[in-house]
Amino acid sequence: MTTNNTGDLRSAGIVQVLDVGCGVASFSAYLLPLDIQTMSFAPKDGHENQIQFAVERGIGAMISVLATKQLPYPGNSFEMVHCSRCRVDWHENDGILLKEVDRLLRPNGYFVYSAPPAYRKDKDFPVIWEKLVNITTSMCWKLIAKHVQTAIWVKPEDESCRQKNADMKLLNICESNDNVSPSWKIPLINCVRLNKDKSEIQTLNSRPDRLSFYFKSLEMIGVTPARFEKNNEFWKKQVHKYWSLLDVENNSVRNVMDMNANYGGFAAALSNDPVWIMNVVPYTMSNTLPVIYDRGLLGSYHDWCEPFSTYPRSYDLLHAFHLITHYESRNEDCLLEDIMLEMDRIIRPQGFIIIRDEKNTLSRIIDLAPKFLWDVRTHMLENEENGTELVLICRKKFWAIV
Repeated sequence: MTTNNTGDLRSAGIVQVLDVGCGVASFSAYLLPLDIQTMSFAPKDGHENQIQFAVERGIGAMISVLATKQLPYPGNSFEMVHCSRCRVDWHENDGILLKEVDRLLRPNGYFVYSAPPAYRKDKDFPVIWEKLVNITTSMCWKLIAKHVQTAIWVKPEDESCRQKNADMKLLNICESNDNVSPSWKIPLINCVRLNKDKSEIQTLNSRPDRLSFYFKSLEMIGVTPARFEKNNEFWKKQVHKYWSLLDVENNSVRNVMDMNANYGGFAAALSNDPVWIMNVVPYTMSNTLPVIYDRGLLGSYHDWCEPFSTYPRSYDLLHAFHLITHYESRNEDCLLEDIMLEMDRIIRPQGFIIIRDEKNTLSRIIDLAPKFLWDVRTHMLENEENGTELVLICRKKFWAIV
């Protein structure tokens, strides 16, 4: 990969990037004109306002940290993982954090690393660098560029090197290559997964054919390509009606979250609008997040019985499609009021919440909405089964304690 101009990134097949320790997400902003989608994250630390500033810029970002758990993204999702002025201890614990990067990277994906300038005079940096080289070599990553304290590695496509290193006890291969289960609160594992066969690698590295690889998983839960396409057409019509019902200019809505994104049809229907969409797939529902990534979209796993990793008043529009009844049916200590409270926390004043669900659930939301100072309007819209269903459009009021 060359880096003489920004077009080289797109020509290198880079569509989705993970930015680790993103700060105010300037790297993501730099990639936006190239139509490269970036999932940016950083911890809540001494610079805790940076993620909030990134979101205010209309850039997809969330609070997260590489520590002891897998990140809430599917495997084989990103063509590049980027860490600038990086203070992550990649070399510690036998490189377990680098193995998480390996899980997230597609074959032939890039890991771009640059150390903080202060490391130039750090007497320990040569030792750290040596450990990095040893770990990446054991994983068969190829170092393709190095300048001062910036380096670029590429993940291999051919698995023969990894298998050889595993036979020599230089690398642990995961016993399971399961990329179907959601990576939600799963401990980090000190091993690497192998691609199952050559055809899988070719599918992962080719668009739009990449999506066909996941049709196999979708068909296991009863989703055919025809149903997938029907879902796309349904959401194109619904989004058009939403803008009409909201009665606002689409440029007044910038940050959007689909709280139950399913196949990403809602986000795909918004692709020509000036918004960014966080697609959330509840980890207790069908694991469709890999499909969302293969569409060139971004998202995260989550459990809506818990707070989402973002700051208050982050989003202009929330879309909850048959979400709340699912949680009520789990019979856990997860109340409707708790989910509504979290919605209220992350939506801006004057922001919109579109809710589609079972009639009994909607009736209870209508009763509770005044307590949250939400205005509620009801509408009848078509559903995916060629019938109609009740839809709530809620708007959060400005309010102050006096």
